[in-house]
Amino acid sequence: MDETGNQQQERKNETLTVKLSPDKMSAFVVFHAAENGGNNLTKDEIDKYIHNEGIKQVMNQETLESIYKNRAYETLYNIAKGKEPIKGEDGKIIYNFQTQKKVKPKEREDGTVDFYDLNLVENVHYGDVLAVIIPPSDGYDGYNVLGEIVPSTKGIRPNIKKGRNVEISEDGSKLFATKDGQVGVIDGKIVVNEVYEVESDVNTGTGNINFVGSVIIRGNVLTDFKVYAAGNIDVYGVVEGARIEAKGTINLHRGVLGNGKANIKAGGDLISKYIENCNVSVDGNILSEAIMHSNVRCSKHVEVQGKNGLILGGVVTAGKLIKAKVVGSELGMHTELKVGVDPNLVELYKKNKEEIQKLKIEKAKSYQIQELLCAKNRKNMLDYEKKELLEKIIKTNNSLATRLEELEESQDLLMQKINEIDNGEIKVEQKICPNVDIYISSAYMKTTEDIVRCKLRKEGADIKISAY
Repeated sequence: MDETGNQQQERKNETLTVKLSPDKMSAFVVFHAAENGGNNLTKDEIDKYIHNEGIKQVMNQETLESIYKNRAYETLYNIAKGKEPIKGEDGKIIYNFQTQKKVKPKEREDGTVDFYDLNLVENVHYGDVLAVIIPPSDGYDGYNVLGEIVPSTKGIRPNIKKGRNVEISEDGSKLFATKDGQVGVIDGKIVVNEVYEVESDVNTGTGNINFVGSVIIRGNVLTDFKVYAAGNIDVYGVVEGARIEAKGTINLHRGVLGNGKANIKAGGDLISKYIENCNVSVDGNILSEAIMHSNVRCSKHVEVQGKNGLILGGVVTAGKLIKAKVVGSELGMHTELKVGVDPNLVELYKKNKEEIQKLKIEKAKSYQIQELLCAKNRKNMLDYEKKELLEKIIKTNNSLATRLEELEESQDLLMQKINEIDNGEIKVEQKICPNVDIYISSAYMKTTEDIVRCKLRKEGADIKISAY
């Protein structure tokens, strides 16, 4: 009690409380006012108290300076913040192909658009890198207001799966093709298909097809479209006036109705229900039920069997054998059979012959210029530029002469190989009709009447006919 007898109130100094957020990433202070003449906290006392509570990081100096001078009581002041960790960047996949196919007609050099070439098939080859995996980063650690490390989280590794004909590199950074084929993403997996399958017709919806594997077409191939395969081609519909080319075997289940526009080229065999009004070149054998009004070149056997077994009109050339039931027609439709001649050798011989003729013309013109310049040079009538021109022409003429010599030697060898082929045969189960030209190696005959059930071979300079 004081001198007047009143009860003396307790004197209390100003105090503060430090509070932390649940995650310890923020620190707050709350000041409690002095009572009954108690002392306020000094700046040093405030700093010391905060320090003793373990607050070490990222002091909010502006807030502190403010509350040193003028502060409210029972109010939260945010005096410190930690540093949030930075999450690592997620990994990613860089695809070296289109994961979503877009119809994009090919632009020609003149700026026009080719609506037959839609670029829907994306080919890859063995060893091609299909995708690159960028790994996730580790990120950066943070810390709370007590100075404790707040660990970061690593980025997420991209989820990528390999499908058939795809492998991952040893370091896990790349996916590459183990086969030639069409690349795509199926059920989240990168796959390479060795077979490209078309469920519809080959038309403006599919565009031309150019594939490094084999192709299966469930529908027809319409006029003016092209199908190329490095493997085999199977067409279950009809081939119209289209171009079909494969390095392997071609199987045309319903045949080809070419309308004079179709071109069929096979590095292996050709199996076609019928062949009509088209050009055919085959390095293997041909098997068909009918060949009509077509230009056919085959390196080995042409066998026309089945219900009709008919060869009618056009030219059929085979390296070793032509076999059919009926050749020509009762009306005398002109038909040509050539056997015992390798059509590839003949074609190469023709091309070489054309090139030789062109080179001879070019050489003759060039030699005229050379002679003219040489005559002027002997009279010292050429300036520096003309002398340089003369040197170039002499080099060109030497190159032309060398090339001509090589081609002529090649022609001699080709002709020798062509003449060596002397074992061709024609077999006809029913009959050969009139007006059929028959060539067996260098021998020739023309039919003027029916020849029934016969075999034809070259004997000496003539063609011998024997019973089937």
